[in-house]
Amino acid sequence: MSLRRLVAPLKPREQVEITAPARQTLVRLFGYLRPYRARMAVTLSIYVVCVTITQLYPFIDRILIDEHIAVKNPDGFLPLLAIAAVAHALNWGGVLIRSLLIQRVSLNILVDLRQQLFTHVVGLSFKFHEKEPVGKTMTRFIGDANTLNDFLTNQVANVVNDVMSGIVVIALMFAINPVLTLIALCMLPILTVIGLYMRPRLYNGWERVRENMTRFNIFLAENIAGMRVIQAYTREDVNLGQFHKANEAVVSEWMKVIRLQAWFSPLVEITRGAALVFVLFAAAYGLGLGGDALTVGTLVAFTAYINNLWAPISTLTNMYVVMQATLASAAKVFQLLDAQPVVVDAADAITLPRLRGEILLDHVDFRYDESRPVLRDVNLQIAPGQLVALVGQTGSGKTTIASLICRFYDVTGGRILVDGYDVRQVTQQSLRGQIAVVLQEPFIFTDSVANNIRYGRPDASDEEVIRAARLANCHDFIMRMSDGYQTLAQERGAQFSIGQRQLISIARAILADPRILVLDEATSAVDTETEALIQDAFATLMEGRTSIVIAHRLSTIRKADQIVVLREGRVQEIGTHATLMQNPNGYYTALVKAQASGEH
Repeated sequence: MSLRRLVAPLKPREQVEITAPARQTLVRLFGYLRPYRARMAVTLSIYVVCVTITQLYPFIDRILIDEHIAVKNPDGFLPLLAIAAVAHALNWGGVLIRSLLIQRVSLNILVDLRQQLFTHVVGLSFKFHEKEPVGKTMTRFIGDANTLNDFLTNQVANVVNDVMSGIVVIALMFAINPVLTLIALCMLPILTVIGLYMRPRLYNGWERVRENMTRFNIFLAENIAGMRVIQAYTREDVNLGQFHKANEAVVSEWMKVIRLQAWFSPLVEITRGAALVFVLFAAAYGLGLGGDALTVGTLVAFTAYINNLWAPISTLTNMYVVMQATLASAAKVFQLLDAQPVVVDAADAITLPRLRGEILLDHVDFRYDESRPVLRDVNLQIAPGQLVALVGQTGSGKTTIASLICRFYDVTGGRILVDGYDVRQVTQQSLRGQIAVVLQEPFIFTDSVANNIRYGRPDASDEEVIRAARLANCHDFIMRMSDGYQTLAQERGAQFSIGQRQLISIARAILADPRILVLDEATSAVDTETEALIQDAFATLMEGRTSIVIAHRLSTIRKADQIVVLREGRVQEIGTHATLMQNPNGYYTALVKAQASGEH
């Protein structure tokens, strides 16, 4: 991703209205509450009780002041204090219980949402993972998932709390003095207008913040993953400057929103202060009091209730912005959840029995998109137990053939048969469960060495793990490590050499005991001694199994049963090394000579 795209200013987006699709999104979102509806009902009931108790305090204070303190009447004073104390205790207990309940529901929903996301993402086809940046997907798991979770728990609870608080406050104010209540509420239309003016601007601001954060996460993930390249090309200063610009883009948009909110809060306070002034003015001139003087207790109660009323009204005004932000995050999360795998099991797919390892490519065509044909009319038959090498220049289709056999993609023409079964008519699990792939750059997980080896067979015993490691020639260097097989691998196996990672991946494949092997041969970057160990481990791994080797060094495939020479997506030649070399003008002969001259 270019820096220009990363820090490019974002156009203001149209406000997301509560249209039919938006309502459907909200309904789908609230579906995550369904398993916890009983607990949420209890929690919200406690919120209502606590709100009611809290709003009774000014009412009790009014009685204490007007009927006891002002007139020095001790009768009934202590019982009122006792009632207030009991109310405080009940409120404290309710707040404690509701906090524990809401946090538990919140954690459960977050776990459910991330579990659903992860389950869905691991089931998506290679095509999705090749196109989607890791940072963007991570944003869905972390930022957007947290936004949805906060809305479903804290924000929903706060809305119930604020709505009930407003209802109780207004009811109590009318109970004390209806005319003063109407005077106090005269500022609400102005507050509503302010909210309507601010909410689209706040929404657009937060949307720009989220978009910049997504771009920043993509940039950060790419740079951390590519740190070796950055250091190899001494790009530290350049990338640091790009990081600073990307970071500043996020901060700049964030500050715009903060400045908007900084204006909004004083405006809310102005309307609240104006409401208080109007009430005091009415009280001073006896408006609505029927000629009676305004008591101190009533004034204290009204002041408290106006403050208590404005707080939830302000929160509810912001709630629309929160809901709009939630809808935006929900749309992104549901877009990910609605992404469908390109490769799916057929409705009548069968489970493959134990394979012998025969493979047939019958007039196979493949293209990643309409404008990019990769394979053209490829025909190839591999007998069980054969070693077949795929050779050719970069882009000739070697890796694509291996990917099609594993059914990471589906052919766009022709068919691929394994033991006579069309790979599209069998379950992916039963097919891939009998195929092991050893990559050119094997992936080592942040886990123990033993668990990395047993990755394809989690139930394998320690003895089986050690046996596989011995066969793969990696037992000795594992035992020299501080904790042996329990040594924790660093991210991507950073403490291992390229050769050691390759040997661990071979041990992983040996333990999985597959019937078909796909080997992306990689020995060009290791020393001679390690290369010999890898080649010996490869020989052990391939024994009795159908093996497909994507060959990079042609000198390592001389003993292959078949060498398939690919050129621009077509099979140019097929034969053994000896037969192919008999043609001095052949494409394979030219490749061998070119590589040999390049090595000298």
